[in-house]
Amino acid sequence: MRRTISTLLALAISIVLVGCGATQPVAKPNAQENATEQNATQATTAQLASWREGSASLKALTDYVEAATTEGGAGYVPVEERIAVFDLDGTLMCETYPWCFEYMVFADYALNNPSYEAPAEVAEVAQEILDSAWGEKPSGMSTRQASAAAIAYAGLTPEELEAYVTEFKSSKAEGFEGMTRGEAWYKPMVEVVEYLQAHDFDVYVVTATERNIVRAIVAGALDVDPSHVIGTEYGYCATGQGDKDAGDYEFQPGDQIVFDGSYEGENAKTSKVDAIVREIGRQPVLAFGNSSGDESMLTYVLANNANPSASFMVLDDDAEREYGDVEGAAEQRAKWEEAGYTVFSMHDDFATIYGEGVQKAPVVK
Repeated sequence: MRRTISTLLALAISIVLVGCGATQPVAKPNAQENATEQNATQATTAQLASWREGSASLKALTDYVEAATTEGGAGYVPVEERIAVFDLDGTLMCETYPWCFEYMVFADYALNNPSYEAPAEVAEVAQEILDSAWGEKPSGMSTRQASAAAIAYAGLTPEELEAYVTEFKSSKAEGFEGMTRGEAWYKPMVEVVEYLQAHDFDVYVVTATERNIVRAIVAGALDVDPSHVIGTEYGYCATGQGDKDAGDYEFQPGDQIVFDGSYEGENAKTSKVDAIVREIGRQPVLAFGNSSGDESMLTYVLANNANPSASFMVLDDDAEREYGDVEGAAEQRAKWEEAGYTVFSMHDDFATIYGEGVQKAPVVK
């Protein structure tokens, strides 16, 4: 009888305590749930091994991906809507040897190719690129280089240009030891591409560099189909077309498509947005860039998106392993964060940039 009374008394006390807000015992997750969560964390860590441990910016990305791929969750993004767009130069690969790949391959083609004699106006632009190495970018160079390159490549097939680019990839990355131009990829960002693809994101490269050149650069480095490369356009024509407009000429069995020497305009700023709308047909949910030429693309991804979205900027603020702008980094970061972008700092977030055995070398001007 005493035991029964004690039991009833204890039960009554527990009911009163619960009613007053006392904490109830919480069921502990079982071993299988713990193991699953631990395995997922380990898999992510292995996929993103070139990042510094504890990177808050990387966590912002992985948190987004976890939510986007959790069906039924508030942050879920359907597989067909998981589109990520990446800029190339300065976002995925080096652009400081001493200028971006496109500039250097053009200068090499115009000045060093024994099978090509550059017109004076083409040679002048190519030489200006080399003369300005490791200094300030000459005014208006983006437009002048693209126009000159279009003239230089006139008559080549896209395959011939890609073959020249492929060969140029084996040349030394100036300003670095232990790396060719074709190896000059930011390892942490390559891991991001692979990580996203492993989570069913469709990756596009959207760049101001000419499209065929990018296709050759990407080949063997990223698992990105040529159809997923969007870049600046040089004009084409059929070899038998003569002076006829493309709309008036019938393509013949013996024809080839070659560059016609024209330049369609740089794929930068809002032109990147136009190209995405035209060629992808869906609003991406992730965007990655590194400069003012990418800001329109990153803002577009965030603006009125039907799905959860995020934008990221790579900040080259590392002067020891790269040629970063340390003085301007704080101002740049503040601007991008105010715009709603997450910043990847090379100095703070990248455990390595190019991998083991690669280091800056004395610059030879």
